[in-house]
Amino acid sequence: MWRKKNFYGHSLLIISLLLIGCKASLQIKSHQFINSPISSDSSQVLDQSVLKTIAPYKAKVDGQMNERIMVASADLTKESPEGPLGNMVCDVLMRYAIKQGKQPDVCVLNAGGLRIPTIYKGDVLVRTVFELLPFDNQLVMLQVSGAQLKELLDLVAQNNGWPVAGLRITIKDKKAESILIKGEPLDLAAKYWVLTSDYLAGGGDNAAMLNQPLQYFYFTIMLRDALIAQLKNMFYDGETLQAVKDGRITKE
Repeated sequence: MWRKKNFYGHSLLIISLLLIGCKASLQIKSHQFINSPISSDSSQVLDQSVLKTIAPYKAKVDGQMNERIMVASADLTKESPEGPLGNMVCDVLMRYAIKQGKQPDVCVLNAGGLRIPTIYKGDVLVRTVFELLPFDNQLVMLQVSGAQLKELLDLVAQNNGWPVAGLRITIKDKKAESILIKGEPLDLAAKYWVLTSDYLAGGGDNAAMLNQPLQYFYFTIMLRDALIAQLKNMFYDGETLQAVKDGRITKE
C-alpha cells in the first residue's frame, strides 16, 4: 500500500516538473476591443432611482429658492461707473448693518462680485440673490484711516466705478476726486468704517490697502444672506425696489 501511494506521489511530482520545464513564456500578440453599449432602459431605470431618492430634498430646496422676497418696480441693471443694481446692493447692505446696531460710513464692493447683469422687473426670488452673489463671501466692516479710504476710492476710480453707498466721487484721470462721505469732504486724518466683503478686506481685487485696518468686525453672515434678510424685511414693510441712479459716481 505504501509503495502504491509513494508511486502516485512521485508520479505527480514528475508531471509537475515536466509542465513547469516545458511552459513557454506568454506574450500578448493582438488586442481586440468590443464595445458593449449599456441599454438605454437600464440607464433610465438608474436615473429614475436616483431621481426618486433626491426628490424630497429637491422639493425642499426648490421651495426655499423659489420664495419671493421682494418685488422690483423696474429693471435693475449693472452699469459703470454707476448702476441701479450696484447701488441697490450697497444701499440694502448699509441698511442691514444699521439694523444690526452698526454705523458704517460707506459701503464698497467690487463689480466682479455681482454675477448677473440685471434683476428684472417683477418678483425677486431667493434664487435671484444666489445667482447675483454666488460666492461664499462674508459681510465685514473695517475701520480705516481717511488716507486708506482715499486709496480704496482711487481703486474704485481705476476700475471705472464699483458699487458704493454713503459717498459721492468724481472720477478724473482714473483718480477719485471731490470725495464726499455722508455729505462731508473726506478727511485724510479721520477714521471711517467701511462695509465690504471679506474678499476685499483680505486684499482681493488689488485692495491691499484694506489688509491692515484699525479695527475689524465680522457680521458672521454671508453677504447674500444679509441681502436676503434685509430685502425680506423691506418687503414685509411694503417696500419695493426702485432703479436708483443718484450721481454718487460721476466721471469727467
